[in-house]
Amino acid sequence: MKVRFWGTRGSIPTPGPLTVRYGGNTACVEVRDQTNSLLVLDAGTGLRELGAALMNNDHPRPFSVDLLLSHLHWDHIQGIPFFRPAYDPKSSLRIRGPKQSRAMRELLGLGMDDPFFPVDLDDLPVQLEVTEMANGADEQIGKYRVRAASIFHPAPALAYRIEADGRSLVYATDTEDPFSGRTNPVIALAKDADMLIHDAQFLDSDFKPTWGHSTIHSAIDVAVKAGAKKLVLYHHDPDRSDDALDRIGKQAQADAQERAPGIQVVVAREGLELAV
Repeated sequence: MKVRFWGTRGSIPTPGPLTVRYGGNTACVEVRDQTNSLLVLDAGTGLRELGAALMNNDHPRPFSVDLLLSHLHWDHIQGIPFFRPAYDPKSSLRIRGPKQSRAMRELLGLGMDDPFFPVDLDDLPVQLEVTEMANGADEQIGKYRVRAASIFHPAPALAYRIEADGRSLVYATDTEDPFSGRTNPVIALAKDADMLIHDAQFLDSDFKPTWGHSTIHSAIDVAVKAGAKKLVLYHHDPDRSDDALDRIGKQAQADAQERAPGIQVVVAREGLELAV
């Protein structure tokens, strides 16, 4: 599989001179298997950039897009109204996410209802399907096998294990499970994974309990316990500058090597492409 990061920031978009290299767009990751089947993880503002690239480049049309949402907080759904393939009536968009107290389609539509946005969700020209996944779900989504696990966050949220081409990728953003006092489901989900993309919003010094996020050290701990081969630090704090993330990356790699020689630690940035 190939992975490209279109948005790596948490909480709110942060454009500006201090975030140029790692990017200011919120969560969005593109996944491709060897057949070039498209799977998208989260729909933050980075989804707009992905959509523009799809429209501007020589990608086969109509588009067929599977989109997995970790949860419905703004920074993970803001890109949906601005995803240009959603305005192509010949294309299809299948959105899946965690089961909510109300229908997920209804909740996604609230932010696009008048007077908040000029186009209702149900009026998008794309062939749209919205479904929910439960804790423990194990489904074939296009070319990908996807397993879901509920994670500890203020809103219903899922982490995903994605398998294709004999490789495994785990996407676990917005998880406070290392501090929940219960068994961390991400460790089992990421067992021997080739790549673990993990929430790393906080340092130990600025960790905020109950906010639903992890620290860099706890992300390393999860990766080591799971036996993941590569850890990608993700969902950066909106106040974290490029220079700070440079320092975090160097220290995290050193800390991880002490515990699990051979593990690779990468700090996610917009435009980064990785092979799984």
